[in-house]
Amino acid sequence: MSDGLSEKGFIMLKSYKPVLAAAIICLLQTCASAQQTTDSQGHKPQADEWGDNFDGDALDSSKWERFSFEGGSGGRLKIENGELRMRGMSGSRSGVRSKPTFTSDRFIFEATLVKVAAALPEPGEKGAPVGNAILCVLFDGSGRNRVEWILTSEGTFEAWAVVDGRGERLDNRTLATKTPKPTLAIVRRKDEFLFILNGQVGLTKTVKNLPRAFTVMLYGYGTSENNWDSVRVVTPKQ
Repeated sequence: MSDGLSEKGFIMLKSYKPVLAAAIICLLQTCASAQQTTDSQGHKPQADEWGDNFDGDALDSSKWERFSFEGGSGGRLKIENGELRMRGMSGSRSGVRSKPTFTSDRFIFEATLVKVAAALPEPGEKGAPVGNAILCVLFDGSGRNRVEWILTSEGTFEAWAVVDGRGERLDNRTLATKTPKPTLAIVRRKDEFLFILNGQVGLTKTVKNLPRAFTVMLYGYGTSENNWDSVRVVTPKQ
């Protein structure tokens, strides 16, 4: 099978450099042309970058806070072997949210996923529910306005936009991957959102009426196990 999207919708990129070079160049070029600003040497505006490699022995409280916008906020959360490892509570949307709030209508939010595993079985259920790992851009503190890029434990993708509490699934239910340790990303260019895997755009959608200010969140719905290797946010330098 060749790299890229196959007829069955599988994304099979086998190699990937951590930097989304093409997306960053595109983002900065768009911003440069919009702002028409250069420094005294004629250089174009550079990017501001924020991120975490989870290489300490505890969650960096200057960068992250535990956060839930639905259900309980308990569960497991630890930093181990350079990974953020989480498993939430049943029925919850809880994980970690960035301490800083970013302000831009052009950005890149990417994170490398080590593992997404099935959720824990509910009492009386046979088998474990499908697990998921979620990149979430929050445009408020309640979750009523957000964009999400989801990879399930079955290897399938979902893209969602929630505006004023109304959720809309954006993908066509055909995107999936077998690639280990994938890097997922959401790129915003004004009202255009790109959903990316390993530097390849899988989906582009228009979502209107979302604010410029945002935070980022990593989580798995309910008791899904989701382990992350690194995360970063890139915005144009103001």
